[in-house]
Amino acid sequence: MNSEELKILIESAREAKGISQRELAKLTGISRSTLNDLINGKIKKVDIDDLRKIAETLDMSLQKLLKVAGYDEMLFYVSKDKYANKSSKDLKDLIEQYKKSELELLDFDNEKRKKVSDARQKLFYTIEHLQIMQKDKDSLYTIDKAIEDIKYAFDELEVAEHKYDYSKLPKKN
Repeated sequence: MNSEELKILIESAREAKGISQRELAKLTGISRSTLNDLINGKIKKVDIDDLRKIAETLDMSLQKLLKVAGYDEMLFYVSKDKYANKSSKDLKDLIEQYKKSELELLDFDNEKRKKVSDARQKLFYTIEHLQIMQKDKDSLYTIDKAIEDIKYAFDELEVAEHKYDYSKLPKKN
């Protein structure tokens, strides 16, 4: 275990968060004396759960803490995970990005369906009116109105031919 490096990692993350050691102990549920001993290298084999609590509280990579704390054997299992170097904050942000992109995709799909439905309805009524015109030459519906309605439907259907902009999805790291 590299006590000095562990101390530097935790202390710099703690200071970046603007919290005291006392606050960190309170937020993690680790006793102040245990946290102090851990930071000052008095504990030779740090509890993994304590490292996890510290990583989550300070938005740090658990993998980095495990490595510095001497849990190299654990890194083999953790490093296979593509999210291993992410802090809990990074993972929460990634989840929020995915939720947002999922909602955008659902909105896009919903809007597309609505436009297709509107266009189909417009075309249905246009066909109905044209059939009436064909039978009754004195119809109030005109060729100009039919052309206008078909153009409207054509414009509404344009959105259906466009794909979702997948560049809006969160980037794979």
